Amino acid sequence: MRLSTVRITFLTFVLSLATLWVIDQQDQQSTPSPTSLSKEETYSWKSSQSTSWKIERDQPGQQTSIQTETWRYLESTKQSHFTQPVITLTKPDRVTVIRSQRGESQNDEIITLSGDVVITQNAPITSNNKQPSTQNNTLKTQNITYNASLGELNSHDTITITNSNGVTTGVGLKANLESGHFQLMSEVKGTYYPNPK
Repeated sequence: MRLSTVRITFLTFVLSLATLWVIDQQDQQSTPSPTSLSKEETYSWKSSQSTSWKIERDQPGQQTSIQTETWRYLESTKQSHFTQPVITLTKPDRVTVIRSQRGESQNDEIITLSGDVVITQNAPITSNNKQPSTQNNTLKTQNITYNASLGELNSHDTITITNSNGVTTGVGLKANLESGHFQLMSEVKGTYYPNPK
């Protein structure tokens, strides 16, 4: 009788293991494996710590460069996702640098930047004493969209603009980098620092 109890216990143990194995196999078939997930999220190409340039043939003094920590691009949808982007727009009369924590682009022309966005523009200013000098303008916000083909910036967030003449804040922005014109949409406040004579 004791032998039968050992056999029944052993048989029960083996059947329990078999049941657990069957349940585990069913779970593995119902949940996608990590390799199948990575295939669905595959980018056309990826790069790390990269720099790309665009130089206009008919305007040799004008160029655009983009530096990134990581850059992932999907050819089928023309979308990019990048981290730590630094976009430099160089023109004969000014240099504009746009930085942020993250960014993405659509159709290779609409760039959305987010996380500590800082835009710095150095442009020459004319003065009566004819000494060459530059004006440094800095814009800070959390989210901004840049249309590369139109040279336009748009944001719905709080904007802080600082230059040698003062500090201006507001909510919402429409700006054109080509003309240098910008408009703060609401809640505009400013502090002006007059130039000493």
